[in-house]
Amino acid sequence: MFAPHHKLDNVVAIVDHNGLQIDGACSEVMCLGGVAEKLHAFGWEVRETGGHDIEELIDALSAPPATPGVPVAVVAYTVKGKGVSFMEGDAGWHGKAPSAEQAVTALAELGAALEAAGAAGAAAAGAGDAASPATLSEGGAR
Repeated sequence: MFAPHHKLDNVVAIVDHNGLQIDGACSEVMCLGGVAEKLHAFGWEVRETGGHDIEELIDALSAPPATPGVPVAVVAYTVKGKGVSFMEGDAGWHGKAPSAEQAVTALAELGAALEAAGAAGAAAAGAGDAASPATLSEGGAR
């Protein structure tokens, strides 16, 4: 409430909304309700984005506030552990480090996804069409 009260339009808050907390799903442990609606009610300009879509995030973070004197809150909807098969969507990884073996597996999975995205991006660029990281992670191109 401080930023809206003091008309701090040079402030941008990012809320990583992955639907999980340390003990499980927010809906089961402590339902958060409409986060975007709550932020708006407290005087923030709210921008909702896909938290894994780099282009959406850049747009949301770089655009000036629509109304002078109003801070911006970006609610980024994400999947905890995205891209790592044994971590994705698992609240158990909230505050736990992987073992050395798990870290090797996770880095390999993320590296393979990055390589695939780079190859798909290069192919799309060669075809005259740029692909975003989000569409690449879903296996498609724009």
